[in-house]
Amino acid sequence: MPSIMTIPGRISKHSGRLMRPLVAAALGWAVLASDVAPTAGPTTNSPQVEIKKLPTGKEATITQGEREWFIHIDVDDNRTMIIRTESNKGQETKNNPEIVDRPMSNAEVDRIINDWISGVKSTLQP
Repeated sequence: MPSIMTIPGRISKHSGRLMRPLVAAALGWAVLASDVAPTAGPTTNSPQVEIKKLPTGKEATITQGEREWFIHIDVDDNRTMIIRTESNKGQETKNNPEIVDRPMSNAEVDRIINDWISGVKSTLQP
């Protein structure tokens, strides 16, 4: 004869105290997951930005589909070198090197990177 498991008709006070926070957490997670899920994977229409800090400067890359924009800033004791490139399908379409005759501060390098990213993104807006 198979065994039958019975479930009590009432839930004790102690289990109710445990269930309320668990249910609230599950509901919160479900709401957050539904908002995050559509944007979790990269899309071909949104630009992807990657910034790397280097020992002597910074570089950033923006990619959108097969297009890529790149900036490299290298600071030494006497000068700052800035290289900006643009490529499409792996073929370089623009290459703009620039040399500044003085070393730039970290704040200046950050401002140039942020302005460059904003500029590239603004040209991509429909």
